[in-house]
Amino acid sequence: MNKAFLEQMQKKVEKELAEKEASVLEFWKEEIDRLLHKKTESLSAMQQEMQNLSLRMENRLKILKRSSEF
Repeated sequence: MNKAFLEQMQKKVEKELAEKEASVLEFWKEEIDRLLHKKTESLSAMQQEMQNLSLRMENRLKILKRSSEF
């Protein structure tokens, strides 16, 4: 393989990974911002909302790990 081609492909892959990472971070930041701006009845209600968000993130990670095992 041509060294220039390999370098070009590596840069392309790195760029795509960075774009995907930015997209993921943007999604979860929006979710956290939504929680921050939500009117909650109490601190415990806010904690429950945060636990729900954490559980959603944990579930998504499990799904991704399972799908990457194939």
